[in-house]
Amino acid sequence: MRLSILLLAAGLAAPFPAPLHAQDSRPMEIPDLFRQATISQVTVSPDGSRALYTFTPPSYPEPSRSQQIHLAMLDGSGDRVMTRAEGAQNQGAQWHPSGRFFGFTSTRGGNGRQLFLMWPEGGEPWQVTSVAGGISSWGWNADGSALAYLAGRGMEAQLRVVDGEGRGAHRTLTAHPTPVSSFQWGEAGNHLFFLAPDAWDEGEFQRRRAGYEARPIQRGLVFDDFVHLYPEHLWRVDASGGDPRRITSGDFLVRGFEESPAGGTLAVVMAPRDPHIDNRPNEVYLVAEAGGVPLRLTENDVSESLVGFSPDGSLLAITAQKDFAGSGINEIYVRAVTDAASAAASAWTAVTASYDSEVSDVTWAADGERLYFVGNDGVNQNLYVAGVRDSRVTRLSDLRGVVSIADGSHSRVAVLGFSDPTRPEDLHAAPWDALGEPSAWLRLTDANPWLEEIQLARTESVRWRSADGTEIEGLVVYPLDHDPSRRYPLITEIHGGPAAVFENRFLPTAAAPHRAYGHLLAARGYAFFLPNYRGSSGYGDEFRTEIAGDYWTRATEDIHAGIDHLIEQGLAHPDSLGFMGWSAGGHWSNWMLVTSDRFKAISSGAGVANWISLYAQTDNQASREFYLGRNPALDAANKPWDDFDHWWSESPLKYIENASTPTLLHYGELDQRIPMPQGQELHLALKSLGVPTEFMVYPGEDHALRQPRNRLVKLMSDLGWFEMWIRGADSWLEWDDVLETGKRIEEVLAAPGPG
Repeated sequence: MRLSILLLAAGLAAPFPAPLHAQDSRPMEIPDLFRQATISQVTVSPDGSRALYTFTPPSYPEPSRSQQIHLAMLDGSGDRVMTRAEGAQNQGAQWHPSGRFFGFTSTRGGNGRQLFLMWPEGGEPWQVTSVAGGISSWGWNADGSALAYLAGRGMEAQLRVVDGEGRGAHRTLTAHPTPVSSFQWGEAGNHLFFLAPDAWDEGEFQRRRAGYEARPIQRGLVFDDFVHLYPEHLWRVDASGGDPRRITSGDFLVRGFEESPAGGTLAVVMAPRDPHIDNRPNEVYLVAEAGGVPLRLTENDVSESLVGFSPDGSLLAITAQKDFAGSGINEIYVRAVTDAASAAASAWTAVTASYDSEVSDVTWAADGERLYFVGNDGVNQNLYVAGVRDSRVTRLSDLRGVVSIADGSHSRVAVLGFSDPTRPEDLHAAPWDALGEPSAWLRLTDANPWLEEIQLARTESVRWRSADGTEIEGLVVYPLDHDPSRRYPLITEIHGGPAAVFENRFLPTAAAPHRAYGHLLAARGYAFFLPNYRGSSGYGDEFRTEIAGDYWTRATEDIHAGIDHLIEQGLAHPDSLGFMGWSAGGHWSNWMLVTSDRFKAISSGAGVANWISLYAQTDNQASREFYLGRNPALDAANKPWDDFDHWWSESPLKYIENASTPTLLHYGELDQRIPMPQGQELHLALKSLGVPTEFMVYPGEDHALRQPRNRLVKLMSDLGWFEMWIRGADSWLEWDDVLETGKRIEEVLAAPGPG
């Protein structure tokens, strides 16, 4: 990978200018959507001078089976490949506490995922484990003198320990009567905490391992990822061995935990063993390492997540939804750990209460007085800091793009990810005291140099007034070589969620069944519209939750008003409109099908037809109870049988006789979020009514299309559908074209690229 360092002029709103494309640059083509490499799993060395990360190259026709560990110098002086085991997934790198070497897991050798250690200067890694079936997790203790790992399947899943360089004898640390599911080293480095269920049915495990999958199901689910048959609890074991000591007990599950840096106390997230599928009953407790009655810190119907203890252990931070209620924005809450006398929710302080939008990537500052976070600001994401004493929120950056805190450890620099409409995410180093100054950032990686050969279309934010006067924002990708005197066919895409948002990030990607179309459509003479309708994230709690109880009205007005605005501006041709979306975007596609005749073609992916039947089919009743039942509380009268008429009146199927637009339907065969029967209900009705329709089913796929071949089929069928019904093409999908395009993608990925 080529190193690219950009020292930026102070005062720029966007930290990195658009790439300089060669004079012979060309429009984007279908194979380009499968060329994107990604960066993940960033970890900074203890001295703050280097960062390891996982590089995943593009892959076709199968998902990538190759991942490599890279090392970037945080002064910008180098970025090099550390592992070169082609066809192996090398990932999850961790630095030894000394910083002298690092570890990672790899699938090289074909015996599952094994642990290897390596010098940062290079050379061959040395293999630490050789366990049948591989290991599932691993880590060093505080001083690096010992290394623990979890290996085995079923009852054999137990902890083992070896010396810190992985060269000595391996010792089995636990012989627990049930499998160990996860572990963490204690702060002192002389003991470990682990989770394990209270009981285990080894016979069932072996039966299913042998391929006998038939079984009773829970809550309508075919898969059991959400079902826990036994309580799961927290245990402590000395690194020297001996009998483990139970810390928690009861008919519930420990979902997560963290030990205080001061030692002796743990923050634990607990949930009932048989909760609602969305785990809303999660609660946070303080638990003494020595045992005793846990101190309950929350009591509500929302799910909390641990941010963690402050560096000195005096404070605890979590994230949870606003006011510990509803399904609105999330906030950061902080409370003193030493205030054991009051476990009431009122003891929490919402330190981001003055910031009315979603927060993510929360990390403690080294002084324990501040919390850094990423905030959603409409079509952008920015860096913020919140004071834990005064709850003052300060915006640090003003970016046109999307930033993330890739590594928030307390080293001298932060490692940030950044993407804008011209570039996928790359890594950047930024001093903590200059986090909001793009001129101080150093770009560390250039993961996708091939983009220099692509001519990208102009992407702009656009604002308009909806029917009730509310200002709405979205993005427009203009046709390549846009002529202001011309009108163009317009494809409107609706994001999922609905609590999600279209942002100023690099849109062309084949990594999802949506957001892949902008520059490709632009190259084919289309305009592409991405509205952030009522219900979207990034515009405050009221904006996000306004559609609860009346799912369609405001959002539908927002979308139509945005299309009208682009027609009034002279960009869109009113007789050449297309519409598409996936998940919640599919919901709105189906709603437009039965409430509007302005569109010439619709592509609907994983969309609802009938909210009543979906309630029992889906793996997520909670969002239906909020958006349709008007109330997210666990004991509320928010089910379909509580207000059958309302749920039916919000179902597109009720109005199916109004449908006239040619509609292409997409569903994953194994999707549990919006199961395939929703598509069957809609497709049968459209067929019976004589509305042009096709039903694409993707075998083996769930709510996300993970198989690259299926992503290609969806992409080409969508493009063909719009070409046929908007521009009058003779057909919408030719399988010979799909096969030929697939071969071309393989050729492109096999060819050497720039840099």
